[in-house]
Amino acid sequence: MKKIFLTIIVLFTFFLYGIAQKQNPKVIVYYFHATHRCNTCIEIENKTKLVLFQDFKDELINGIIQFQSFDYEDPTNQKIVKKYFAYGSTLLLVYPSDETKNVELTEVAFQYVVNKPEKFKEILSQEIEKLIQSN
Repeated sequence: MKKIFLTIIVLFTFFLYGIAQKQNPKVIVYYFHATHRCNTCIEIENKTKLVLFQDFKDELINGIIQFQSFDYEDPTNQKIVKKYFAYGSTLLLVYPSDETKNVELTEVAFQYVVNKPEKFKEILSQEIEKLIQSN
């Protein structure tokens, strides 16, 4: 049942992502991963999407937030990998209007996503909210 629920969330998120691509986002959530991922890396992406769906559904629909996941080993992604120095698993919140405000959450993600997922969700949600409120 849990896997079905997560699958529905993922599909719905990709639907919202397609709609949001037409907007100029305030925050872009990038997740960079290897071609072959460990369970923790998979959980980082799943929990990130869950936070976006649960806490920021309207912002996704309205294009205020976008989510993109990239395989950093895929040659077609090398331009963005180089831009953000994402040569390993990386969770990055990008503030397109002032990239000096970008927030790198990789360490937090690996520290909490498996053993304290609620803590991870809380931190991720707070950091996204801060960027949305920035002007």
